[in-house]
Amino acid sequence: MNYYQNKINSTLFALGALLSLVSLVDAAPRAILVEEVKNDQSSFYVRVDVDRSDRTYVVGETVKINAISEKAGYLYLFYLQADKKVVCLFPNKVQQNNKIAANSKITIPSQNSGFRLRVGEPVGTEILKAVVTQQPLKSLDLDILTKSNFTFIDDNDAKAINVEATNTESREWAEHMVAIKTVKTASERKTRQQTHRRIAVLIGISDYKDPRIPELRICHLDSEKMGEALKKYGDFDEVISLVNEQATLKNIENLIRIKAPEMTKPGDEVLIFWSGHGDSIADTDGDEKDGRDELLVPYDAKIEDKKQTCITDDVFGRWLQALDGRNIVVLLDACKSGGQANNEKGLNPSKSVIEGFDFLDGEFARTKDIGQKQAAVLASSRASQISLVRREGDLSVMTYFLIERIKSSSGKLTLQDAYKHLANDIPNYVKDKFPGHTQTPVLIGNEELDFNFKK
Repeated sequence: MNYYQNKINSTLFALGALLSLVSLVDAAPRAILVEEVKNDQSSFYVRVDVDRSDRTYVVGETVKINAISEKAGYLYLFYLQADKKVVCLFPNKVQQNNKIAANSKITIPSQNSGFRLRVGEPVGTEILKAVVTQQPLKSLDLDILTKSNFTFIDDNDAKAINVEATNTESREWAEHMVAIKTVKTASERKTRQQTHRRIAVLIGISDYKDPRIPELRICHLDSEKMGEALKKYGDFDEVISLVNEQATLKNIENLIRIKAPEMTKPGDEVLIFWSGHGDSIADTDGDEKDGRDELLVPYDAKIEDKKQTCITDDVFGRWLQALDGRNIVVLLDACKSGGQANNEKGLNPSKSVIEGFDFLDGEFARTKDIGQKQAAVLASSRASQISLVRREGDLSVMTYFLIERIKSSSGKLTLQDAYKHLANDIPNYVKDKFPGHTQTPVLIGNEELDFNFKK
């Protein structure tokens, strides 16, 4: 992207500055800011977005950027160009005060900034990254950042930012980045818009590395059978499964946070399916109404260190931010149960009272408030209920009935239609096969989301 001023003299100065500095900037700052300056443990969410929902721009078009933070703080906006160079766009010469209020949208450039951001060659994938800190960054000199409309970030700057972020309490800063695509012609953008992808990420864990974690019998089969149905009947372009020892914390994060975003673009459909243990721990951020952080249990979880080795709903919510702009459904066949009978999922056989398991409920409400609205969770049971395995011992109850609905549906099966059928089929089956139990599926998040299990 090139940076143009409205006044001719300023334009010449800006372009001259770009040309003279091009040879001095290498790819290292981009790699550091993308791969190393990240934070899954923040106590608040940040979101950055642009003025085109498809995030695709043709050379010559202008771009407007919006950033918003759940908490007040100090905003730094970085633009990672297709040619691997990095500039800081905010704060700048016009917008010098980078202290922002909570839940207040900041637009860059501002209406009275006197400059525009216009797309130029080389084209390719470019990244916007917003960082919000509770205290101003000491590694960046505000006086330098506010001397011009943009400031190049070199290798030393990027390393200093990373060191400062690493040494800062994780709750005290947050980040978010989105990729945009720049192309040479409008026809290239049209072709890109017409290419719609549907992918599924399936995770099923029956066996666990830690022998203290109770084994489950059919969760890997849930994943396998769901994958077969989606491939044969659902018209999904890609179905990727992680089962048992494949489903480590690192592999799951890599699949959801890196591979799935790389395989898709805004407007595409992404299904994330989980069958396995769920649990909860005490909430340390104060963002959970029930005082508990819900979590999912990967293959290599350690029962004595759930916070670091399991996937909390806070962390999972940040992973989903990497898929911002896609239509996302999280299909959750897990619960935190009060018992560990043969047909129940959960980690705590000693507890006689079932504790709530409302994974992502609060997180979706929070990300919706800052603009990320295209996501929903279809969960197998209410927070206070147990998710059951079928009496026949073949599949989990919700997984079985959803697969059957995908197979039998004569046409399109929307998220809403699937939920309607499950809300009838599951309680009736459980009432008949498990007297005294109830299991009621729930749909949270964007209940009107445009998503199809079958096209």
